[in-house]
Amino acid sequence: MFGNFWLLSPNLLMKPMINHPDITRRTLGITFPTEQQANVVLWAPQAKQVALAIHDQPVHLPLTNDNSGYWNLETDLIKPGDTYTFVLDDEKECADPASLAQPEGVYGPSQAVDTGKFYWEDSCWINPPLDEYIIYELDIHTFTPEGTLQAISSKLGHLKKLGINALVIRPVAPFPDSKEQHYKESFIYAVQSCYGGATQLQYLINACHYEGIAVILDIAPNSIDQPTTSNRGFDTYLPRKQAANPTKTLQQNERQREAYRRYLIENALMWFRDFHADGIRLNADPSRSDFGNLLQEIREHTNQLTTRTGRQYYLLVEQDLTEIPMYSPTGLEVGAVPSAMTDDDCKSYYLTDKNGGHQTKTYREDYVYNAQFSSILQELFDRQTKTVPDAPLLVVSQNYKQTGNYAVSEEDEQVISLELLKLTAGSIMMSPYIPTLFMGEEWGATNPFAESLQTSPVPAVHVTDKAALLTHDKPLAWELLDQVPNKTLYQYYQALTALRRSQPALYHLNPKQVEINHRKDQQTMILHRWCRDNHVLCLMNFSREDQPITLPSLGKNWQKLLDSADPIWDGPGASLDFLSDEDTLILEPESIVVYKAV
Repeated sequence: MFGNFWLLSPNLLMKPMINHPDITRRTLGITFPTEQQANVVLWAPQAKQVALAIHDQPVHLPLTNDNSGYWNLETDLIKPGDTYTFVLDDEKECADPASLAQPEGVYGPSQAVDTGKFYWEDSCWINPPLDEYIIYELDIHTFTPEGTLQAISSKLGHLKKLGINALVIRPVAPFPDSKEQHYKESFIYAVQSCYGGATQLQYLINACHYEGIAVILDIAPNSIDQPTTSNRGFDTYLPRKQAANPTKTLQQNERQREAYRRYLIENALMWFRDFHADGIRLNADPSRSDFGNLLQEIREHTNQLTTRTGRQYYLLVEQDLTEIPMYSPTGLEVGAVPSAMTDDDCKSYYLTDKNGGHQTKTYREDYVYNAQFSSILQELFDRQTKTVPDAPLLVVSQNYKQTGNYAVSEEDEQVISLELLKLTAGSIMMSPYIPTLFMGEEWGATNPFAESLQTSPVPAVHVTDKAALLTHDKPLAWELLDQVPNKTLYQYYQALTALRRSQPALYHLNPKQVEINHRKDQQTMILHRWCRDNHVLCLMNFSREDQPITLPSLGKNWQKLLDSADPIWDGPGASLDFLSDEDTLILEPESIVVYKAV
């Protein structure tokens, strides 16, 4: 799929805030400035009194109201590992909205965590330029049999050999169970305890940096939504209801909004500063009128943190290409894309449409394994050039939002062919966007994220037996990696990542250095990319038949770099090794051939 991930530019201005977050430390919740003392801060402007209840201790410790809506306490009675709740007005007990751990789940008490105890060994780490990212997205629960953060560390060697230099980890925030991972009141400061908690996340990021891999945290699917009423502490951020004095109510609600913005900004800073994350991913919320301003403020405070630490941090905003409005890196509306296809339309097309005639201006978050892909690719390239030339996009073949949504029976003929999968992977890796792989696709073990509610088998690559069809709650079938042709597919992906890293024309993302020649009648495409003297041609055939393709007249000779149809990749036949301007060659069905100017 093509997802729209805006990278917020560092050169943004921030309007004044009532509550300025401290970029040097987390202030909300429970923090430990020293080993012997804890600071406690809770936003609860409507409460008349607030107390800290430490479990296994008989007394409640009262907090002091600072007359700005925040309640504060300094104490030596709570230690890291202690569980606690807040008691509002002697009757309402709630968890900490800035909790770093919920060991008994989102409906239980919070747990105090000292993130400053971890010993970091990544002082020499440098976050690569975003243009050079090759991203791998995984679900903690199903990536390994153990389903933990610690177990991911054992697979970093696999990712490094694959050529990955950036890792998207999700889900991070706690959730009640797999069916409720999209609930809006995520504890966005916390790490799911059954995955290992905050300390294991720090260990993993430290290990990733040692292997040369950046880490992007998908902190919460709905982390920037306004929280709804609950009994878990989040309602302290809700606006007040209309009172007799409208002016006073307006002022109070504005103060609430500023407090909530501080809550979100401090959260972003915490992941960067205390967990050494290299990027965080948020979901765009076009329903919020102040969404653009909020993003600018997060970006501005992140810039201040960069000035202090010397590290570059990326803030990625995920947005469906069919959403209206769309946001540029400055948070401003830059254009609208009409929705021409629903999810059901895409599923129906995927399973039944064989003529390849469907046209659309958008590309929803769905599989690209169908004949319309070439037309959509052309539209996306054109749209990127015309609208937001400075905003990089991420392009993936699938992700957690749609994987496992297609229940294909074993007898269904519409299984994904190996050749089409190699073509899709090649077109993504050669595209002028940041390529993203979904866990297991590099050897054909397509597996849904844990949140998928489908219980039917998902359409894995039709290159193995029934064992390749994985159900929704099972981990990746790593044993398939040693089988043929799964191992061949993995080696093909290795060749793709190595090729992208070796050619400046491929890893420099400049939409003004891209030319596309698309033949809709043949379902073929010529993608020409260049950077200075480095020119690369990608010849793609999306049809199921041989197709002739003529090279453009560029005054160059061409040497083949990669051919998905080559027998070394279990393909039907290789194309010519050398070509000249205006030469015509016959492309194998569902194939991609990459040439370099010599």
